[in-house]
Amino acid sequence: MKKYKYIIFDFDGTINDTSQGIYHTFKKVLDILGINYDGVDFSRHIGPPLEFSYTELAGKKLCQRAIELHRQVFAQDNAVEMSRLYDGITDTLQKLTDSGFVLSIASSKYQPHALASVEKFGLGKFFRCVYGQNEKRGFKSEVLRQLLADNGWEKDKCLMIGDTVYDVEGAHSNGIDAMAVTYGFGNEKDLKNANAELTAHSPAEIAQILTGEK
Repeated sequence: MKKYKYIIFDFDGTINDTSQGIYHTFKKVLDILGINYDGVDFSRHIGPPLEFSYTELAGKKLCQRAIELHRQVFAQDNAVEMSRLYDGITDTLQKLTDSGFVLSIASSKYQPHALASVEKFGLGKFFRCVYGQNEKRGFKSEVLRQLLADNGWEKDKCLMIGDTVYDVEGAHSNGIDAMAVTYGFGNEKDLKNANAELTAHSPAEIAQILTGEK
């Protein structure tokens, strides 16, 4: 297998099951705006930037207001507490660190929320840097582009790990390989069609694939 050195993790759906807090936030924002969300599949909105989601959910005119409300509600209702680490992910991060990999995060979460989530679970010791969305970068491809540019890592030694097609497509658009994980929020068929170089079905399998251990 190709030898990687820099491992870039997605957060929601890859390290942490954040669905409860994210769904809560989306629903409360739409309640405030008086928008009916019966039948909405909110799992589709874990991955893309908020601008994409709220343009679809609330329309262009209300999009910016909805994004402001989303960030307020997420913080005020402490949505970061409505989440849990996937079983085995801490052991995987430790094994990769011990094996000499350099770890980082490229998340679709708002930057302050990404940092707060990493801190809450005591994961900061594993990651060289944490990049999330801000006013200048929204899609995963843009978050990754900034991370790679700031750190100057050799692209052929980088691997993006994530649970949605946004992670795989974002990696490929930046000239790096991707590992798709099937235990998160992404559709397994869509992930297969995205042609990730590697696939893992559990956090433990991530470490097994990258370290060669059984």
